[in-house]
Amino acid sequence: MKRLSYLLVLLQAIFSTSCKGQIESKSTYDRMTGDQKTEKQVDPYHYGAGDVVFRGYLDKSGNMWFTTSGDGVFIYDGERFTNITEKDGLCSNQVNAIVEDDKGTMWFGTNKGLCGYDGKNFIHIPLPIENSDDVSPETGLPSRQTETILSIIQAENGDFWIGTDAAGAYHYNGKNFTSYLKFKGRIQPNDSVYNNCITNIVEDKNGHIWICSFTHGGLNQFNGTEMIHHPLKDGFGDGMISTGYKDDEGNLWFGTRNGGIYKYDYNAFENIADTKTGEQIAMASILKDARGNIWIGSFARKGVYTYEENMFIPFSMKGSENLNDIKFISEDADGNIWFGGRYGLLWRFDGKELKDFTQLKRI
Repeated sequence: MKRLSYLLVLLQAIFSTSCKGQIESKSTYDRMTGDQKTEKQVDPYHYGAGDVVFRGYLDKSGNMWFTTSGDGVFIYDGERFTNITEKDGLCSNQVNAIVEDDKGTMWFGTNKGLCGYDGKNFIHIPLPIENSDDVSPETGLPSRQTETILSIIQAENGDFWIGTDAAGAYHYNGKNFTSYLKFKGRIQPNDSVYNNCITNIVEDKNGHIWICSFTHGGLNQFNGTEMIHHPLKDGFGDGMISTGYKDDEGNLWFGTRNGGIYKYDYNAFENIADTKTGEQIAMASILKDARGNIWIGSFARKGVYTYEENMFIPFSMKGSENLNDIKFISEDADGNIWFGGRYGLLWRFDGKELKDFTQLKRI
């Protein structure tokens, strides 16, 4: 190919890994293990912009799981980190998504398909190989084939919904895959192939599945029988949806590439902006914590904010200047807030102190 579209370049920057190495300087980190305090001298790991902590996920046992672009998965039990990689049986070290099913099995969305882990054994479930002769009935153009999964949920009925980086979404009932939306989104100008990248999938309080496209496919709502398209343009951005989130009241929140944040209360979409300044936040990660605070970070700008009284309030304390290029915000069982993103970033806020785990997770 003679050239790549701007979109493919952007997606590569978001989802790909980069070369990593070690730097020569050494630092000493303190770590608590039980009632004993030990010190371990380590070589700080040099993270590049392509080294991303994609997701922070709280399992039913109270452990936090962190998925990465090249380091596999880190598990934090409140005292120590455990790193799971291909050496342990993980299907790939690039893990973009995670969910725990109703039987306690962890499922990872990787660049080599679906990977399950029951605490002892791994299982690899590849995505189906699409028929290359299958083309859009409207344009006669094919969809891009891929092995990469970017998002995954288990719906209330036990079925899985899986979002890919190029071929739309799949419904998986444990036996069969059903393809959706592979002929939606923008056709790529360099090779005339559909490239529908699904960044997030959310189930609403009515059991409807909301599928977020980052390639101008907007939002697509599956109500069980039909797919309802919400372009989110002409005032709602450009149909590029970066994140999706459901809060404890069932409201849906969507981050867009250049249209800010939208909240859906099952009646209408509301653009969430700073009413005082008109400011909007692009490619936002959103969390409503147990105390009712709304946290917002961005994968496209500096800083973390809380949203209070229709204003974005910068989160400001010692260390907060390091919270840039945020890919996720999540809460653990103790109410601590975790932030992750580019350059291997992983920080935790316990309500008083902001602590850097970027290097500590490797010890």
